[in-house]
Amino acid sequence: MILLRLLGLGALYGGGFMFVKSLFPEPFVLLILQGGQSSEGNLTTLALVYMGVGLLAGFIAAPLFGGALLLGRNNRSGDPSRRPRLVLSLALALLTGLISGILTLLVYATGILPGGGVLDPLRLVRNSVHSAPGVGLLIAWTIARDLLPAGLTGLFLSPLASGALQRLYTAERPPEQKRYEWE
Repeated sequence: MILLRLLGLGALYGGGFMFVKSLFPEPFVLLILQGGQSSEGNLTTLALVYMGVGLLAGFIAAPLFGGALLLGRNNRSGDPSRRPRLVLSLALALLTGLISGILTLLVYATGILPGGGVLDPLRLVRNSVHSAPGVGLLIAWTIARDLLPAGLTGLFLSPLASGALQRLYTAERPPEQKRYEWE
């Protein structure tokens, strides 16, 4: 039951992230309508893959985030209802953005989308003349560029979905089973 709620929240956050991300760095929804070839390959395929990555990231992030919340119930101190709903919404959205950045790197690394275009995040890494720490920073930057649209998604969805996240966070643990001492 909790998993279905989390998948529903993941669909909501992934869908919201998908549409907010479609404005960064190019309006992917318009690319679907334009179609055709460009330096990035087929524009419709590019737009659908970028939007699908955002939706898939929501489906992956919500169960991970829910699991972290459920595990954190045992270790929390103080009044759990004091946890701001906005913080929970932003945390889930930023986790969605992080996973989307990783999935985008994997999409280009596996060749699903053709490399070498302007939107290719691995182009910077391939053209880098830096040593290993510099390459790591470039990879971190390519993942972090999804965090801005994810943060905006968290802000926009906070009034709609953060109540469900807070209920999950504040839910009581199941009662402990009584133990009897045998003589």
